[in-house]
Amino acid sequence: MALSAQNGSDRARQLLALTLRLGDRLAHEIEVLEAHRPQDLHDRIEETRQLSNLYRLETARIKADPSLLGGMTPIDKSALRDATVVFQERLHRYEHAVNAAKTVTEGIISAVAEDLNKIRNQATTYGARGRTTDAGPQSLNFGRLA
Repeated sequence: MALSAQNGSDRARQLLALTLRLGDRLAHEIEVLEAHRPQDLHDRIEETRQLSNLYRLETARIKADPSLLGGMTPIDKSALRDATVVFQERLHRYEHAVNAAKTVTEGIISAVAEDLNKIRNQATTYGARGRTTDAGPQSLNFGRLA
């Protein structure tokens, strides 16, 4: 899916609307992540993904052919530039929020896996030479099947 524009100004206005919409989505997702409620993102993640893909495709098209924005008015150019600056700032903040959530999640998973491994090793019986063997980190599912 791509933007369908009549001329450079029309494309700029559509890209501006897309940038503002995606920026608003990121602002909401930042609030959710900073509130430590990433599970609340599930319902709206598909729309954000679609908007992100459309934005990526349109910016790549414009980068490959800058004439697509040819003839846009100075007002449209200024509005698009300002919206892009705000969007980039939100994107940077979003990156930090996602990395923080990822780090916390990985830490929780690692702690659970370590705890399960300790519990499993306590139940290990002695072998022929009177030693238990540490198999290292185990899968989180009890059947040890992926």
